[in-house]
Amino acid sequence: MSRRNRNEQPEWKHRRGAVPGTFSIAAVDPETGKTGVAVSTALVAVGGLCPFVSENAAVATQSFVKVSHGKHAIDLSERGVSISTACEALIEDDEHAGYRQLHTIDSNGEDFTFSGDDCVGWYGETTGENHTVAGNMLENGTVIQAVSDRFEDAGGSFSARLLEALEAGQEAGGDKRGKISAALLVHAPEPKLYHNLRVDNSDDPVGELREAYELGRETEEQLPEQAEDMLGDYPEEILNFGLKY
Repeated sequence: MSRRNRNEQPEWKHRRGAVPGTFSIAAVDPETGKTGVAVSTALVAVGGLCPFVSENAAVATQSFVKVSHGKHAIDLSERGVSISTACEALIEDDEHAGYRQLHTIDSNGEDFTFSGDDCVGWYGETTGENHTVAGNMLENGTVIQAVSDRFEDAGGSFSARLLEALEAGQEAGGDKRGKISAALLVHAPEPKLYHNLRVDNSDDPVGELREAYELGRETEEQLPEQAEDMLGDYPEEILNFGLKY
């Protein structure tokens, strides 16, 4: 495991929604072919900014976010460019890279982490088996390690492990400004309703993300019976909704 910590920044005065700050985990599950990102922040609607997934990779762009970094990293990966080469090129071409964080892992286990020197402390990143974690403007340096440790120790499904890791980060202190939004995004061979969840504006975004996750699982389990009640005989394919990424 590697870790890089930098925290030589002045304290940020708390102001709700002032600037982008976050902690997130990007991960892959080689056994199931799933990739995913879980993220929480004190900025509204982080699910529309930070997480990107595909069959090949999971990417998180954060700090002073540049959404195109996530999109382009995924696009380049799908065209056969290694994820580290793709991200290095994106950072090199970004004149404001010092304010960015970008971290990713692909289905082959290749990872990339970057935190610019102008990110606001506490900030840093860590890598572990099949995952990367990064955060900025956190309460302390234990947050990202708590996320990583929980992901490695947790049992259950890939999605459940991502969510548990996010909960561990919040329990360890999370974003020093507070908490507003959270998201879970998973790419899977068989997508489920709970693979793309967002809480955009809440006093307890990680808690509400957990509620949405449990409701999504319950809904998936009940759909066949509900469809049978409504339709009688029906083609099972109509319940394969797919998922928007």
